[in-house]
Amino acid sequence: MTAFWCSVILKSGDYHGRPAPAHLKLQDVTEADFGIWQDLFGETAAELFAPETAAVFVDRAERIATSLKLAMFFRLAPAAAGGSE
Repeated sequence: MTAFWCSVILKSGDYHGRPAPAHLKLQDVTEADFGIWQDLFGETAAELFAPETAAVFVDRAERIATSLKLAMFFRLAPAAAGGSE
């Protein structure tokens, strides 16, 4: 997690993983879990950082959460066989 956040916030390049595929493997995660995670993340950031810095972390975390939710829960319906109607 340290390498991930250093790469996200400081652009350190320490993290070389792929978050979406790693999260796609989690079978019991629901979309509602992201709200819980984001609330806890926001509370922790507010405790650890000055408001301006906490806001940077929370903004980035919200963007990451949106991206992960799209990867994990948004699926297009298959196109109808046969084409046009």
